[in-house]
Amino acid sequence: MEYTTAKFLHLIGVFLWTSSSSSLGLFMLYGNFKDTGCKKEVIRTFYRWMTNLEIFGFLLALSMGLYMLYLLEYKFDINWLNYKLPIVFLIFLPLEIINFWFVNFKIPKSKDKEKAYKQYDRFNYIVALPLVISFLVVVYLAVVKP
Repeated sequence: MEYTTAKFLHLIGVFLWTSSSSSLGLFMLYGNFKDTGCKKEVIRTFYRWMTNLEIFGFLLALSMGLYMLYLLEYKFDINWLNYKLPIVFLIFLPLEIINFWFVNFKIPKSKDKEKAYKQYDRFNYIVALPLVISFLVVVYLAVVKP
């Protein structure tokens, strides 16, 4: 696979990751504070499905990003990547692992689903702002390439 194809797939992964998490995440935040008339369990089940799509997008972006580094024979000589990679591996990756654990293990196996969902909501509230800020920094680095 050539570099431009890998970059295209990397961007598709980024779009899947951010669009599924942000749009449905905002809806879930809204739905938790305002009665939408929707069955919360149905919405939460759909949210869990979308979270797995989000995680797939993240893994696609991550794997294609690493493949592009391989194609470039990256030797830590690209300054903006030296800032971007720690954000990806020290912030995004651990948060997505926790997200995956909540959605695929903690919530489905929980005897008290409402409590598990409240813990998951709390996790999302706590990480939302740092995640958005980190994502904007990564986009800035990728576009401006300081």
